[in-house]
Amino acid sequence: MRKIFWLTICIMRTGALFAQTDSVSSSKDLQEVVVTATRNEQLVNKVPIPVTIINKQQLQRMGAVLLQQVLAEQTGLFITSNHGTGVQMQGLESQYTLILLDGEPLVGRTAGTLDLSRIMVSNIERIEIIKGPVSSLYGSDALAGVINIITRGQQKEAYSSIGGRYGSNNTYNIDGETRMPYQKGMFTANAGYMHSGGYTLGSGNNTPTIAPFKAITLQSSWQQQWTDKWQTVLNGRYYQQRYDSYFQDASGTVDDIGKEKDANLSINLKNTPNKRFTQVFRMYYSYYNTKEDMVYRQNKNVYDASFFTQQYLKPEYQLDWQLHEKHQLTAGAGYVHESVEATRYDDKMAFNTGYVFLQENWKPADKWNILLGGRFDLHNQYPSQFSPKISLSYQFLPQWRVLGSAGRGYRAPDFRQLYLHFNNAAVGYTVAGTKLAKQIIQDMQAKGQISQLNVNLDDLKDLDAESSWSYNLGVQGKRIRVNGFYNKVKNLIDTRAIAEKTNGQRVFSYVNVKSITTYGAEAEYNQPIGKYWQASAGYQYLRTVDNELYDQVKDGQVYTVDKQTNETRALKRNEYFGLFSRSHHTANLKLAWIHARLGLDANARVIYRSKYGFADENGNQTPDLNSEFVKGYAVVNLAAAKALWENRIRIQATVENLFEHTDAAHIPTLPGRLYTLGINFKFPH
Repeated sequence: MRKIFWLTICIMRTGALFAQTDSVSSSKDLQEVVVTATRNEQLVNKVPIPVTIINKQQLQRMGAVLLQQVLAEQTGLFITSNHGTGVQMQGLESQYTLILLDGEPLVGRTAGTLDLSRIMVSNIERIEIIKGPVSSLYGSDALAGVINIITRGQQKEAYSSIGGRYGSNNTYNIDGETRMPYQKGMFTANAGYMHSGGYTLGSGNNTPTIAPFKAITLQSSWQQQWTDKWQTVLNGRYYQQRYDSYFQDASGTVDDIGKEKDANLSINLKNTPNKRFTQVFRMYYSYYNTKEDMVYRQNKNVYDASFFTQQYLKPEYQLDWQLHEKHQLTAGAGYVHESVEATRYDDKMAFNTGYVFLQENWKPADKWNILLGGRFDLHNQYPSQFSPKISLSYQFLPQWRVLGSAGRGYRAPDFRQLYLHFNNAAVGYTVAGTKLAKQIIQDMQAKGQISQLNVNLDDLKDLDAESSWSYNLGVQGKRIRVNGFYNKVKNLIDTRAIAEKTNGQRVFSYVNVKSITTYGAEAEYNQPIGKYWQASAGYQYLRTVDNELYDQVKDGQVYTVDKQTNETRALKRNEYFGLFSRSHHTANLKLAWIHARLGLDANARVIYRSKYGFADENGNQTPDLNSEFVKGYAVVNLAAAKALWENRIRIQATVENLFEHTDAAHIPTLPGRLYTLGINFKFPH
């Protein structure tokens, strides 16, 4: 904690010096309303929790198509690719970050990761990112934070639009949207289609790194204000993807065809009997399914076949009661029924959770905002849990405020971590639950698919539940934000590469780490330059510690090979790097030029990540050899656009990964330089 304190003070002083030179006044972003942090509407400059808002204009100017492209450029977020495309926050893996779509959770996590490539950005109105624990409102999946993707707009603008984009690797997408407001409501509909020819990195690979695929997304929303007191919102979404891959087996080429479906439906009934009281009843259902068929190309004999089906049902009730002008009460209760059927499961697996949450929002004075709350979960498979939280903010100067929060979380291993057997042939990796991992590895060895073991198979054990305490302390000014964080997790369930496959990919499973700590700080600064330019920068410093292993390092019980003498010696304290897949330094720099009168905008974005551990070749459970690290790298993205005919037509060109950085062995989601050209037509009604 002492390191976080001094680091935060240093960055605050640097930010204060920058802020003194600010001569441009713009507080538009500080007046935006957010809903994710407190489950009700509050101004972002009043919420006592770190919040990042990405609006529709920012999304358009980036030229991004998929969600991971957007999140990869945000300070403090890192896109992981070791078992699907997920997001890492505050040094905690993707299973601790809850992904919401219009306030409801998306299901279908593989190895704890909800694959972000399933979500296109064409119909997103804004994205709210909450950093720090929100388990007191959303449960254990929100230990690191929440990302809420909001597709419903508040403006009653009537229009239809259609657009398309074509780029490298024969990748193209077409999407359309219509919005039809009327006196007491609005109906919206969106449709999108995406196709990619895939790509293969490295030489001599017999399997595409990313297989050719095609995907379709359909989404609609109906909002109806029946009376001054009653309102309903009905949302529906359907997503389907198919990929066609192949790989080489000792008996010949195996064609691998995979299908993925994701559908969800929600209805909200809102009642506002008076200005002080609001109640909402929500019903949400989600369905997720994958199916994979592998057959030999020559004789059509079946190599393997698998499926995975998950269903999620959640009714929930919430009330907001303004008890007093200084006190607002938020309370709710809900029930979750979740079931899974899969090839490797003998029976249909299900669990049920009931929960209640309570939050008091106290504003003792104009400069203070205090949140105190907690959530109690009652589960039929593991012990009950209570997740408390306190957050507060204090405005000590007209443009400056300090904010902090502390919260507890609890998480038990789920059936995916225990029983999952997942092969992603599009990328080539495998995920094995701990109860199946040993047998799966032995079967793959018998088929000649394993080139190296990273662990002793007899060391794979059952998983224990994990618990945590998390703390955030920060300061925010007009153009600068700084946040320090500290997370202590016991029995962390971590993903590890337990074997290397002959196709260059890996087999992942799960292990308990007795106790880990992640801590660090983030800083963001933005500054208008003249009339048309805008610059911004972000930086995160992160350290992670396996506490038990570090104690062994201090006692001289962990060994390495000396680079000079090539002899075995004890690992030094200053050589301990931390957990795998975590960089000490990440940063971004963005420069934008916007000329509204001419309808022109252009921007350049640089994303940097320092080196991070990838493999454990010498079995000492920490990266320490040069060959065990992925080297630091930077990616440069460009975009430029021209608006025509009173902004009804928008033409945009983008270049991603300008300097064509690739790493076939470690970063399969970075394909090299990509070009795209797109056009969008908007027709007001």
